[in-house]
Amino acid sequence: MPMLYLNVRHTLPMIGIRTQRNTLDASISQPRYTQETQQARSNRGATQPRLSIDTYPSRHSYGYTNHTDFARENLQRGLSGVQKGTSKHTQMAWALAEDGPKSGRQVGIEFAKRDMESIAKKQRVLVAQAIPDPEIHFDTGEAVGEPTVGRTTPHWDTEGQARIHFNRGSIETYLQQRGDIRRWVSEGKYDIRA
Repeated sequence: MPMLYLNVRHTLPMIGIRTQRNTLDASISQPRYTQETQQARSNRGATQPRLSIDTYPSRHSYGYTNHTDFARENLQRGLSGVQKGTSKHTQMAWALAEDGPKSGRQVGIEFAKRDMESIAKKQRVLVAQAIPDPEIHFDTGEAVGEPTVGRTTPHWDTEGQARIHFNRGSIETYLQQRGDIRRWVSEGKYDIRA
């Protein structure tokens, strides 16, 4: 009778461990920076120099007259000329009325002769006077304007506390493999492959 062999195979139980570490997230909010800026400006400029030359007084002295001065200067002369003309025509009318019909009188020719004699007897006067210099005015250029001062106003936006987030760690054990004992009987030899 063949010999009986007891075969035993066993596996040990295995315990698995899952771990999760503690984590601490303590992030800091970075400060935010903004600023208000006003650029500096010179706002400066210069006025142009100005040269003005008034030559009218010198031109007026030798006869160049504008309309205003011409009207003012000749107003009186015109009025007196009108009065003289009116008087002359009135005298001529009376002379023609009274002496015109008389024989041998030529009233028109007598008046014309009298006018010519009065023109010829007028005394001519030459006046030598200095011609005034032109009036010259010069205004220098000036720096004008007020500068604007530049400025920068900073603004920092910060949070008073850090953001902290804590994750609690954990440990978990579990049965990864169960323990087992198997037994069987073989004849004639050990069954090492089973």
